[in-house]
Amino acid sequence: MLKIKKCSVADMVARVGGLFCDEEQITGIILADRKVRFDPSTFTKTILDDFIQKDSIIGTLKFFSAEDADVDPTFTDSPIGESTKQNLGIKKWNLTFNKGNCFQNELQKLDKSERYSIFLVFTDGSILGQYMNDGKIKGFNVRLFTGIKKVKTAAEGGGSTLRVDLMADAMKYWQGKSALVESEEIDFTELNPVAGVSVDIVSPLIAAGTKTKVRVSNMCANSPVTGLTAPLNWKLKRNGSLESITAISEINGEYEFTHAALLANDKVSFEINEGGYPVYILDTDYYAGKSIEEKVSA
Repeated sequence: MLKIKKCSVADMVARVGGLFCDEEQITGIILADRKVRFDPSTFTKTILDDFIQKDSIIGTLKFFSAEDADVDPTFTDSPIGESTKQNLGIKKWNLTFNKGNCFQNELQKLDKSERYSIFLVFTDGSILGQYMNDGKIKGFNVRLFTGIKKVKTAAEGGGSTLRVDLMADAMKYWQGKSALVESEEIDFTELNPVAGVSVDIVSPLIAAGTKTKVRVSNMCANSPVTGLTAPLNWKLKRNGSLESITAISEINGEYEFTHAALLANDKVSFEINEGGYPVYILDTDYYAGKSIEEKVSA
């Protein structure tokens, strides 16, 4: 379950005296589909994994640096100088990442997105989100924009930029109805984002063959991915239809899949797929990927 930390939910009347909790430093953000809500009384890692497996949550995205780019509230002054506050302003950040061109290619898929909300992740593993009227916790609705990638033209510098703008409807929660929550089961700083993997077929696809070797490596780094050996989490796609993998063996990122016999001219690929969802869960690591379709030789 989730525990709401003290000093994190505002009352209807300002109680500004007494002692208050200090906040930890922010180390990253969790991007979640706007429909995602956590019920503190029933929240478990299994529920979290289910959201991630359905591509409803991108895990904790850790940035290299962050700067505020806030837009202040606007005011209207009367003829005698009295001010009226027109809006709450907009909270914005520019987040910088030093992760190379492959990361930039993936980050660019978030440009101009209005699909996501964000939870802020603190160094102690807790997260900050909106406290809804029904007692559930959700992220702050945001718009996302990518900046122009910079490369190192000197010893320092370079990187990708993601601009995060809170939506106007999230500002009332940001300013006056947020909640800091923690879990006894999960440290949210350890919640890794879904990693893309390259799945490369390395043995010939031949008619009557029942075993195929594939190499699985990190999509943005040429390093093997090991331990993805649960047959239920993989599928053979043959001529557009999914089939089961019956057994898997693996040595240092090279996997051998056992499956039904191939037929000449079949169009075949292999993909991570569990119950129709594209993410393989391994503790706090998450993977997604599939091979290029190839034709079985006659």
